[in-house]
Amino acid sequence: MRTRYYREQVLEGIAREVITAYDQSLYHGVPTMIPIEDIIEAQGLTLEFQCLRKTGSVLGETIFDDGGAVIYDRDIPGYTIIEVKSGTILIDDSLCGEDSSTGRLRFTCAHELAHWLLHKELYRGTGESAAMVTESSITQSQNNTLETQANLLGAILLMPRPQLKRCFYRLRPGRDRQRLVTDMADVFQVSKQAMRIRLENQQLL
Repeated sequence: MRTRYYREQVLEGIAREVITAYDQSLYHGVPTMIPIEDIIEAQGLTLEFQCLRKTGSVLGETIFDDGGAVIYDRDIPGYTIIEVKSGTILIDDSLCGEDSSTGRLRFTCAHELAHWLLHKELYRGTGESAAMVTESSITQSQNNTLETQANLLGAILLMPRPQLKRCFYRLRPGRDRQRLVTDMADVFQVSKQAMRIRLENQQLL
């Protein structure tokens, strides 16, 4: 597979098209949480929650071809194959637990949607899937590039630049850096780490 390079400006444009096609007010109105799961379904994709790996090493997986996907079945217990259609996004069900982070769940969903938007032409017909894995599992340089692209577009989808700036300038007065990051993360329902990285990337912090 040949990896295509996307400039950040292009990724911003992709996010704008996806979000405004769903609801223009999410991009142009009052800053608020982006309903990423609803947007995934509006794209004609199927969102499923499964135990993807016993070890928890895979958080999400995007399916590009009809076929099978490996999951861990706790009832067996053991690994099994389920039938999946092209356009299925699998999310590890551990992210839905009471102790899990909403921000991490939402970022994983956005990351997998980004894989579909950016990489479906790379993967289609190969029988391979794009999986969001833990950092220690990423070894190949190409996978690193694809994961970096999906991470960046995922962040842009959850925190669109115009909304990020509106929220930043509205909340900045009277808040120190830490409080600002926390309050903005609450508005967009993302982790504080994701918000801090996005703000720094936009040179707002």
